Amino acid sequence: MDEDNNQQDFEIHRAALQGEILIVKGLLKSDPKLAISKDNDGRSPLHWAVSSQHTEIVKLLLNPSSVDTDSSISGGNSQQAGTTTTGGSGKKKSLVIDIDELTDESGWTPLHIACSVGNLEIFEILMNHDPKPDVNLQTSTGQTPLHYAVSKNNYPICETLIVKYGASARIKDKRGQYPIHRAASIGSTKLIELLVNKGKSQLNSKDNSSWTPMHHALAEGHGDIGLLLVKLGADPKVKDSDDKTPLEVSVDEKVAKFFKKGCDDEGIEL
Repeated sequence: MDEDNNQQDFEIHRAALQGEILIVKGLLKSDPKLAISKDNDGRSPLHWAVSSQHTEIVKLLLNPSSVDTDSSISGGNSQQAGTTTTGGSGKKKSLVIDIDELTDESGWTPLHIACSVGNLEIFEILMNHDPKPDVNLQTSTGQTPLHYAVSKNNYPICETLIVKYGASARIKDKRGQYPIHRAASIGSTKLIELLVNKGKSQLNSKDNSSWTPMHHALAEGHGDIGLLLVKLGADPKVKDSDDKTPLEVSVDEKVAKFFKKGCDDEGIEL
């Protein structure tokens, strides 16, 4: 958070970031709409609470009307979304906390942050909120929550996204990359198997540079991932825009030899 921000304007954001639950509670009690206020980066207090993993503050911000009850602090039901305001007629109107509408300047919602941070408890709190957030919502650069979870090697969240909530592993970002490209880049066997077996990822898909996941794996030095992709059915002869195969973009000769020998042992001709 920008330290030059006016402290009074963004007090709830600072308190959410630093885990000061009593301050957050007091501010919400005086003005529940502060829960959806944005700072200079377009971030809400919920963005900051999620990024700093303050679980109880996350619950409060999802249900700011609960600030007068102790139950919310100790694990109240976040499905009772939003808060209430009183209109001119005296009737209470619901203020719905819609996570998908809480986008910062880069298009990140608190769910994108939760998937990047890797806190499964907070992730589930957000997913059990009503209205339920869109697991396939893309940021301004085209990344979904799954892209971020894969990039940070947060396997439990990746598995939950795909298996429990039906997140798609077949959405490209603006670089033309699927989550499997990222999994190959970081060298995660478990993620590759999850994305292929449960997410139905396309093994030979090309990004904007015409690189397949196998190109990324070998370029980053993950010869074992390259071999895994071959065993799963990927084509090691696919060429990029420079007419190079994955073997030819290997990070060094050691990785290239390892990969070639593995393919030879599998009876695959390069």
